[in-house]
Amino acid sequence: MKAQVSLKTGKNTKAIAEALIDEAKNGLPKVKVDVWPAGEKLKIDLEAEDFTSLRAALNSFLGWAYCAEGVIVNE
Repeated sequence: MKAQVSLKTGKNTKAIAEALIDEAKNGLPKVKVDVWPAGEKLKIDLEAEDFTSLRAALNSFLGWAYCAEGVIVNE
């Protein structure tokens, strides 16, 4: 199972990517994740052994991206 996400994160893209890259490096069971900034978009590629793992990882990374953006905006 695979998912690709492209989020418009504007000028905060690099900072958000740096926060999520650490989570991707730690590894998730049954899931491979790649995160990188691409201009003003954050790219996330996920590949999982099963749909449940893919959904859980996708929910986690979207939530972490939302949280990182909130921290940056409220600094």
